[in-house]
Amino acid sequence: SWSWRQILRLRPLAKEHLIYKCGNGKHFSLWFDPWLHGDSVHALYGHRVIFEAGLSKHARVKDVIWEGEWCWPQASCDVVELQQRVRNIPISSAPDSIHWDIVGEAFSTARAFHGIRQRSNSVDWHDIVWHSRRIPKHAFSLWLALRGAHRTKDKLLALGVVHSADCAFLCGETETLQHLFFQCPFSAMVWREVLLMCNIVRPILPWADEVQWMSTHARGSAFHHTVRRLAVTPGIFLDVIFWIYDP
Repeated sequence: SWSWRQILRLRPLAKEHLIYKCGNGKHFSLWFDPWLHGDSVHALYGHRVIFEAGLSKHARVKDVIWEGEWCWPQASCDVVELQQRVRNIPISSAPDSIHWDIVGEAFSTARAFHGIRQRSNSVDWHDIVWHSRRIPKHAFSLWLALRGAHRTKDKLLALGVVHSADCAFLCGETETLQHLFFQCPFSAMVWREVLLMCNIVRPILPWADEVQWMSTHARGSAFHHTVRRLAVTPGIFLDVIFWIYDP
């Protein structure tokens, strides 16, 4: 399926974070698992080394261990070289194990995500969205707005999904992100109440300026900073979004 194909495309990326720790050698493929200092024997020497060693392609690492020592067949220069390369890999009675990034650390989806995700520069508004007291639904809605990702009617009209971009609050204006959250009379009323709740007395600013103002004046651990962060998200984005999109 398409989903599985996309997951399989991440195999090379995941490989960079996997650590194969050899124990008794019973579980790792001798040729194809990357137990040899992060690489597989096949990747380093090709298919010929399997033939030269005289071992099955299904062989396990344990097949070249004898009485707790590495014991490769002395069949070719490549195999002799392998014997030298594995000398510093300890053998134990413990089972083979696979780790993510650090030996001994447990795997978690969170650590995997942070390991493979693409990093980007920090943005000024990060703290007003992803603060420790956030409500996930509210924060996600605010994040969508900051990314310009809400499907306002001006975007839907351009895609041919709707036949009109008139504001859902019937004010007669075109529904854009800026209009929906700040310029519409209903939204402006909600936003004025939010500002008053935060003891902020000033006119409503354009969307980009509001984001910049909140990024500067809602950052910190003081009580009024926390109130501003908690108020801005549900005050605008929950009230307005659920008014529009809930059935």
